[in-house]
Amino acid sequence: MSTMVVPDTLFSLPVAERIALADRLYASVPEDWQRSADEAWLAEAERRSAEMDADPGLELSHEDFLAGLEIHPRRA
Repeated sequence: MSTMVVPDTLFSLPVAERIALADRLYASVPEDWQRSADEAWLAEAERRSAEMDADPGLELSHEDFLAGLEIHPRRA
């Protein structure tokens, strides 16, 4: 099965099965990688928070944030 067919096949699964598969995939990631990824996300969140504290003008309203997103149709 090609890697191009796999996503289409997986997206056709019922939601509960996709969630169960996602849980299994995430659980298969080595714990040390998970920890380093969590630490990287936390460091990025702290960096952005400090950046906004230093210059509150950088903050976006919820409406401005949503307006800047490119919305893609959801696959169900």
